[in-house]
Amino acid sequence: MKHEVLSAVNFVSGLLKHRKTLTPDELDRFSSSLFRVLMTRYSNHWFPEHPCRGSAFRCIRIVKKKLDPVVILAATDSGISEVCLQELLPSELTLWVDPNDVCYRFGEDGSIGVIQDSTMSTRSESVSSSHDIFDNCRNEHLRRSEFVDCMATVIAV
Repeated sequence: MKHEVLSAVNFVSGLLKHRKTLTPDELDRFSSSLFRVLMTRYSNHWFPEHPCRGSAFRCIRIVKKKLDPVVILAATDSGISEVCLQELLPSELTLWVDPNDVCYRFGEDGSIGVIQDSTMSTRSESVSSSHDIFDNCRNEHLRRSEFVDCMATVIAV
């Protein structure tokens, strides 16, 4: 869990660092706070043997500049205003933090990008049946996105 959370924190921190608005100290405080918040939040919702279980709970969303509560909590704990982060972070972002799989998507229709996947970390020998079917949660997210796109096209016609 620590590696996946660290990957997610580094991704969000990288987005903030790129904007060059926060001081290095502010960025470090925010990163440390986000790491603590996510580790605490996910501690009872982490199932390596069933990586998709709890995926929605672990998903971090920014929708129309409305920040996910975990991002707000980390900002508050680190002394950074919510308004500041709303200006610095993308207006639409989804970040999935799952066992052996950390992915992101900008916007509602964007492609899913990989930050960390099962090939980058050690996988357990016992693989669940859901893992066999979908390979990992990223593939399930992709499958669902393709289904929604297909249904949207059908409904539009």
